Amino acid sequence: MGLGLAFIIILLMAGVVGFAVVQAMFAARKWRSVIAAGDYQALLQLLDITFDEWRNSRPPRRMPPSDWRALHSVTLVAANQQYIRVSLLADADVQVVEGSRKELSNQYVVARRATVRMVEKLLYEIPHVKFDAVQVDVCSEYRTISGETKQQNLLTTHVARSVAALSDWDYGNPEDMLLEWQTQDGEKDLNINPDRDALIH
Repeated sequence: MGLGLAFIIILLMAGVVGFAVVQAMFAARKWRSVIAAGDYQALLQLLDITFDEWRNSRPPRRMPPSDWRALHSVTLVAANQQYIRVSLLADADVQVVEGSRKELSNQYVVARRATVRMVEKLLYEIPHVKFDAVQVDVCSEYRTISGETKQQNLLTTHVARSVAALSDWDYGNPEDMLLEWQTQDGEKDLNINPDRDALIH
């Protein structure tokens, strides 16, 4: 009697799990089909859900807090079935070291690291859609003497999936990887313009 009841319980659990798996498969197929058909609102909904999941996830070990804050600031600029463009806010990596606040990396270094990580996420961590190319714009915010909030462009880059596939994601240096892509770096060029040769507006 006990073995029979246990067997029934196992069958019921297997049925529930199997139903959940099948339901998830149908849901994934539905997402892919409506987005491929050009449903812009479905794409926006998918991106909104994905960005929220990223914000609610735990930071990777050894990632500087400044980089994590930059990734959390992701905002959609534009997207379609082929391309996506987002913006980030970055600031310097300032941490308390031996009781004193020290700048470990300036805002441009943080922007480079966050940009490379965001490109990776946009290309490989968004379900049900594969963008042909992505663009990431990074800026910082500051207050003027009058109290007005303004933005300073730090970096912008866009890269095709085929080019990014050749990048060294495991050991590559962010600065070197950005040189392989179409990048404007504000530390080297004060006149960068994210809308110049933009992937998508």
